[in-house]
Amino acid sequence: MKKGYKRLLIFSFLLTAILLINTFIVNYLSKYTMVLFLAILIFIFKVRFVLEKDNHRYMKDIFFELFLYIMMFFILFYLLGLVVGLTKPANYYSLKALVNIIIPLILYIILREYFRYNMLSKADGNLFCTVLVVILFILMDISDSFYYTKFDSQYAVLKFIAISLFPTISKNISYTFVSKKMGYKPVIVFDLIITLYAYLLPLIPNPSEYVMSIILLIVPILFAVRIINFFERRKDYKIPSDYHKVKFKGMLVPMIIIMALTYFYSGYFRFYAIAIASGSMTPEILKGDVVIVDQKLPHKQLELEDVIAYRKEDIIVVHRLVKRLEVGGEYIYYTKGDANSNIDDIMIKDDMIIGKVVKRIPYVGLPTVWFNDK
Repeated sequence: MKKGYKRLLIFSFLLTAILLINTFIVNYLSKYTMVLFLAILIFIFKVRFVLEKDNHRYMKDIFFELFLYIMMFFILFYLLGLVVGLTKPANYYSLKALVNIIIPLILYIILREYFRYNMLSKADGNLFCTVLVVILFILMDISDSFYYTKFDSQYAVLKFIAISLFPTISKNISYTFVSKKMGYKPVIVFDLIITLYAYLLPLIPNPSEYVMSIILLIVPILFAVRIINFFERRKDYKIPSDYHKVKFKGMLVPMIIIMALTYFYSGYFRFYAIAIASGSMTPEILKGDVVIVDQKLPHKQLELEDVIAYRKEDIIVVHRLVKRLEVGGEYIYYTKGDANSNIDDIMIKDDMIIGKVVKRIPYVGLPTVWFNDK
């Protein structure tokens, strides 16, 4: 075995031991201290092995293909969001969130992928060294979630494997293949976008954690396959000059449509689309229909027999307005489902009302209802 391999193996085994202790025993490397730990490792690696430069050919074309893949991912992801529902994440637009969450994540991803690339460069295709590198970075990513998971039942173990372990393994194997072929830059850009979108976008899809784990399992694999295949094709023949322009235009139109639908379904515009999940308004509005709600109509213009939408805690109810009382200068509203025998037992105030139903679209909401029915 070459001397360089031996030194790399010794370094890798020592690092594996540290990460195993961190994962299973003490957990002294959180996401914050892991950034410092990676910076120290890179410095040691530079002294012992010399760092490699990432000067791969066709990087411009590869980045454009990466951008197209990310566009395709978000188109499909937000289409899923229109079915399973959308949510507003916690507000990360603050100095505290920037310092405590966003910046550490960015630094962690950049340093991790730079270190991965240099480890793989020194491994020089050696299978054992490469597998050891993959294991190292799996331990690095999984340490926090493993340490804080309570393995007190078979369900907890299976949940950890499905939601945390499998996606982490998939990600690190995929990133290793891409890094070996094309360097760390495409991996950094991809992982930054896939990781940070949930902190930076005002609306994100809200699938169950198991559906999300499947997405996180598959998306890195498809990323590696697509980028590597494109790289191999790019080497073999000249890509037409209008290739990227045609691809970009083909993605741009559906992306704009999906964005518009996303904000339409989430109530950001005047008109709000709501999928009906019950049969309480049968026969006028059926389960699986979508109703369009005018949110800007003044409440004083609401009349008895209008169908309105209002929030009852975290639930949106679409029922017919049957009674309105003025109490202390404020209006109290009462509603009833057409298929129900009794008036709803809730006093609806102005701040609970979303708006008046102005249009019914039959059957459009069926996929959403089917997906969310238990």
